[in-house]
Amino acid sequence: MIVIDTSVFIDLLFEYDSERTRCAEETFSIIEESALTIIEPDIFKVELVGQISRRTTQERALKICEEVFAELVFVEDSKIYDEAFSIALETGSRASDAFYIASAMQGRSILISNDKYQIKSADKSGIEVYNLLHDGELARNRLLEMAFK
Repeated sequence: MIVIDTSVFIDLLFEYDSERTRCAEETFSIIEESALTIIEPDIFKVELVGQISRRTTQERALKICEEVFAELVFVEDSKIYDEAFSIALETGSRASDAFYIASAMQGRSILISNDKYQIKSADKSGIEVYNLLHDGELARNRLLEMAFK
């Protein structure tokens, strides 16, 4: 299973940096072709709708989010709250980042992100984490390895 930060979804949905979009497209293509499962904390829903609402109409934002959410498995934030709290305490991470890291811990998953602060906190927590922009080839190779297990 894989946890993917909102930053990567935004890079997929909106092109403001062609390299980031290319990396996101390649990554999601591998995930889709390999039928790998993406898990997300519930807070992802709030983050994604907020990010998309800044870039388009509310109606379009809801439609995009409904399509994205249908493809994901969600972890209830209340079920990983204690773990997220501990992660935030130990790493000094932002609240939302702690929930992504806790989701990865619970699911024994890798985390893929373009958020340098989240990556640093995940690394401190001992999570297998990839900075998609800088470690894209490594991340994609890891996904392929997961697909063939």
